[in-house]
Amino acid sequence: MRAMPATRTAARTAPLRATPRAIALAAALLALGSAPGALAADPAALAAAIGGRLAQPAVLRGRFEQTKQVAGFSRPLRSSGDFLVARDHGVLWRTREPFAGELRLTREAIVATQAGETAFRLSADEEPTVRVINGLMFSLLNGEVDRLAEHFTVDGQAGDAGWELALTPRQPGLAKLLSGVDLQGDRHVRRIVLDEANGDRTEIVFSDQRDTPPALTAEEAAGFE
Repeated sequence: MRAMPATRTAARTAPLRATPRAIALAAALLALGSAPGALAADPAALAAAIGGRLAQPAVLRGRFEQTKQVAGFSRPLRSSGDFLVARDHGVLWRTREPFAGELRLTREAIVATQAGETAFRLSADEEPTVRVINGLMFSLLNGEVDRLAEHFTVDGQAGDAGWELALTPRQPGLAKLLSGVDLQGDRHVRRIVLDEANGDRTEIVFSDQRDTPPALTAEEAAGFE
């Protein structure tokens, strides 16, 4: 039997640096929240339509199911868990199955933990891509949807039944990570597909999104400390 390439073996046993960045970008895009109610004919109008209708809650909670198709493998990698988006703090992305882990995004860094130990930390001061992702995330949390056009070529449409967006990276750092991003949703983002530059493809489906209670619990707040 032919030996499995080391890089692909690692994909099954440990988080690759690119994977958390892709998840981080998905968490940032999750901040889009509410959808527009009218068709937009061009990217600028589309961004304006979304931005004009956003009513972002201070805190958004929900669940996710992720399917990652690794190039060269027939079986996808599946995981699931829950997430927390807090406007004044950042994003907590908790994987429950098949292995427990947590990804925390703040203005300063992306931090991954497993079994209570820090697996890695990507600093915004040291990693240009992290700086872009974090800046994008907090722009979206503040309803600045037009900032998408700074980092992506934007195409899509929106109507009463829902909306779709297709994003192609402009930033060289993002282009090294992603070839494109597709989003679908209604009042919230419901599905994100990330096509990675290495040929991998990640689909994330969100459910049970809710904005109550309106403030962080003490346990949730501790997650950002």
